[in-house]
Amino acid sequence: MITAAEITEIGQCLATASGGGPAALDLRIDTMNLAFDSALLRHAKHQALMRTYQNRYVLLPSATKGSVVQALQRRYDPEIVGRLETLRAPLEAELIAPGAEAARRAAEGQDITDYIKGLVPGLQREPENAFTTFLRQTPKRAHHYRDFLLQSAADLLAEASASALGVVGDFGPPQSALFRILIDEFGYGVHDRKHSVLYQAVMRGFGLCDQYDNYFPLFDTVALELHNTIHYLFQNPRNFFLQIGFLLYAETAYQRSTQDHFRYLRQFHPDIDARYFGEHAHIDLHHSTMIIDQVIAPMVDAYGSEVGIEIIAGAELTRTTFARAGAHLLAVSKAFAAAVASGDARYAAPSPSRQGVGLVPGSTNPAGAGAVEIQVGGLGVVTCASVFDGFPPGAFGRLLDRVI
Repeated sequence: MITAAEITEIGQCLATASGGGPAALDLRIDTMNLAFDSALLRHAKHQALMRTYQNRYVLLPSATKGSVVQALQRRYDPEIVGRLETLRAPLEAELIAPGAEAARRAAEGQDITDYIKGLVPGLQREPENAFTTFLRQTPKRAHHYRDFLLQSAADLLAEASASALGVVGDFGPPQSALFRILIDEFGYGVHDRKHSVLYQAVMRGFGLCDQYDNYFPLFDTVALELHNTIHYLFQNPRNFFLQIGFLLYAETAYQRSTQDHFRYLRQFHPDIDARYFGEHAHIDLHHSTMIIDQVIAPMVDAYGSEVGIEIIAGAELTRTTFARAGAHLLAVSKAFAAAVASGDARYAAPSPSRQGVGLVPGSTNPAGAGAVEIQVGGLGVVTCASVFDGFPPGAFGRLLDRVI
């Protein structure tokens, strides 16, 4: 297991390498108080794991001061990349692999054909997304939606980049089907139709910055876990059939969840560009059918029932991870709304210039016993440390006006 000292050491190395550059080229993670707080240490470990995965991405900011070539040379320095990579396997083993093994155990003895017959209609019959149901009932819904967009940005501002890593190689006709899905995600070569570009438009509509990693310091632990699970699947070729299970579940579930979001935005925020959600609600019907007929069926025919079990495991890992992230997002929203109602918080957009020491519920308060200002994601500021301590495990905040 990676220790607090090891995370602190790599964190100091990453801070030196970052050199205060733009967010897309920033490598920093949190390193304060890790030896004294297991929840904060787990958060920093997820940050470090995400940094290892981001080493596979080409990340260019919209503008840089000075030479962009030198900036890239510094960001992707082989020594830094190599040091992070040595942490990757043990971090995956600790943070993600236990969930994958639990999903494999749950999948044992199941038949993929029967599983699919139950999965698709079951997801289509589910009630409205609990988060959008909550939004309809609160007058401060825009602030809560802003946090949803922010916490989702780690994946959706580079949408399909993780799954693209699972397409390269040589594995027969299913590869071509997966590639057709991938190019749909990338707008079929038309930049303005690229799904991540459509997501940028939604973020701008809610007053958020659309630059990749601008909000990395505000991602909470559960959001990082979700994004790291996706990368764990697609950046490890040994997980290939788990990847197919992810796509089976995700493409089927998105049909309903994106429809809920599209309808919500049309009703309460009609001026927002909601094409991102409208496009998914339509095209994922097609993607789900392609995964079942053109990827899963020929693979099970070729390789047998064990492949089907692995695909089910990938789908169930995805179901569990999505459910945990959704429940957590809603719980944080409710906790923040309660804090506002009691006078212990205020809604406010995040300010990148005021990001300080990272905190999790129950952390020792570096500010002492006085009043505090803790920025919680895209929601706003909690002004009472004991109230923040009551937030759900996996929440994360920043003590404002303190140096990281």
